[in-house]
Amino acid sequence: MGVVLVCAEYNYLLRVEEQNLFLNTPLFFQQCMVVPGGFLSWAGAFLTQLLYHPTLGVSVLCLLWALLVFLVHRTFHVSSRWMSVALIPVAMLLLADVFLGYWIYYLKLRGFFFVGTLGTLSAVALTLVYRVLPRWCRTVFLVAAIVCCYPLMGFYALLAALLMAVVGWHLSDYGKWRSTVDTLVALLTAAVVPLLCYRFCYHQTPMVNVYWTALPIFRFRQESFPAYHIPTLVIVLTLTLLAFCYRVKRAETPGAMAWPNWLITIVLAAVLALFWYKDGNFHREIAMRRMVDQLDWDGVLRLAGETKEEPTRDIWMMKNIALTRKGTIGEEMYRYPNGAQPAKSPFTPSLVHWDGKMLYYHYGIPNYCYRWCMEDGVEYGWSVEKLKLMAKCSLVNGEMEAAQKYISTLKKTLFHRRWALRYEEYIHNPRLVVEDEEMLPILHLRSEENYLSGDEAQTERFLIEHLAGTESQDPMLQEQALIAAMLVRDPNLFWLRFYQYTELHKSERVPTLYQQAACLYGGMSSTVDASKMPFDKKVVESCRAFMDDFKSYRDQGMALESIKPFMRQRFENTYYFDYFFNHYQEVAY
Repeated sequence: MGVVLVCAEYNYLLRVEEQNLFLNTPLFFQQCMVVPGGFLSWAGAFLTQLLYHPTLGVSVLCLLWALLVFLVHRTFHVSSRWMSVALIPVAMLLLADVFLGYWIYYLKLRGFFFVGTLGTLSAVALTLVYRVLPRWCRTVFLVAAIVCCYPLMGFYALLAALLMAVVGWHLSDYGKWRSTVDTLVALLTAAVVPLLCYRFCYHQTPMVNVYWTALPIFRFRQESFPAYHIPTLVIVLTLTLLAFCYRVKRAETPGAMAWPNWLITIVLAAVLALFWYKDGNFHREIAMRRMVDQLDWDGVLRLAGETKEEPTRDIWMMKNIALTRKGTIGEEMYRYPNGAQPAKSPFTPSLVHWDGKMLYYHYGIPNYCYRWCMEDGVEYGWSVEKLKLMAKCSLVNGEMEAAQKYISTLKKTLFHRRWALRYEEYIHNPRLVVEDEEMLPILHLRSEENYLSGDEAQTERFLIEHLAGTESQDPMLQEQALIAAMLVRDPNLFWLRFYQYTELHKSERVPTLYQQAACLYGGMSSTVDASKMPFDKKVVESCRAFMDDFKSYRDQGMALESIKPFMRQRFENTYYFDYFFNHYQEVAY
């Protein structure tokens, strides 16, 4: 399981670590402990940071799973014939981590990647201690375990109470009377302790969640998705069944590795293969995002070109950033698959909550990046990614005190201290910001207007409208304004940006796509004479061929969607095709 996890989900593991934050400070521990199960979240966040090196983090996870298998066998006396039953909780814990998809950007539970494993392990360990204790102190231990462990473990303390109550009925030195007492005490304590904690200790936990704390909440807006709790339900049912089937001694038969073990193993493997989240665009997005952070523009373009399915707008926009940084967007923007494939998720996530903040930053609008980092930090919890982006935005804006705040926080992490020390030098020497390979283009793209308004959570639309309305004498920013005007499809705005572009690039050849747009708008306009513009011969011929074919199909009464397949083969890589056939609307919640 560990080998498959590292090999198949390497970039995913790194992304999970970026969405996590663990600080080695007393205040961070106190913040975790303000809700029941806070200790599990604290420990889970500590272990999640190890995914900075995926092999290390997964190795620790596998050791915990191996310990869980051992404890399940030891606690419930599982026979060798049914040994693979102990793998069911492990398989469900793995499934709970790898079928999340876009939920990793919305879950509010700190350290969720390890919390389930730690909680299940603790519940089984408490049951083992209860079983091996002398009978005279088991009832006292049961009560003490629930009272002391509920604040630390939340739901998993209640699971331990259930397992202890069930196992008590099968202990040879326990009579029915003692078993009945323990069961009633377990049920009463498990019902009362969460309510008392809610009344006197944990005011931040809603009443409806007091019995489910330390479990991730799969709720988007007002809609819940209980199907995501099925792995946890299977774990509870499996452990409860093992507790019911507990026997003090079992007769082992020769050749115990019989067909039940093979059958269970095959079924678990099939379940994992079936429900493992395999959305190609999601995995391509997180891989491309990693390359953007590393300024590996060739890698971004390679992944954008390899897709065999319709890409998401996130992929399209990251590809455009790479082309802009390489200076080839005017020639190659439409050489890559275009589309607006929605996220494969039961809810409708918004781009601004995962890569939208990074897009704002790289397009020179740090205020919006900072704003969404702040909002998402308050709503969904702080993460390494958000703190890094806020530090960079502060540096780009020249707000060194704010940058110092976020950098000082990152210096308290285990693996990101070196990153923080590097950028701390920028605070003491602001000239390094101008010389930075990543930040220099962003400084060029920054508008002189420093403001903040509403974007309605529609990143691409806002960026296009913002850039299209920007006037600048900076060639890099002005080129982005021209591209945005082309995407807005406003002829008057296009000509304004096009003339400005030619003024700033008098001695340069106008890129092919800009020529195509000018040729198209020139043929559609009665006020602009484009016939004398120095277009390439191939551009003029392709524009004429496109318009002739398009008019022919329209004269036959064909709708745009019917014409699109016939025009795609010859003209898909042109602005004409994009103008008439590609109208994508970004979804916001």
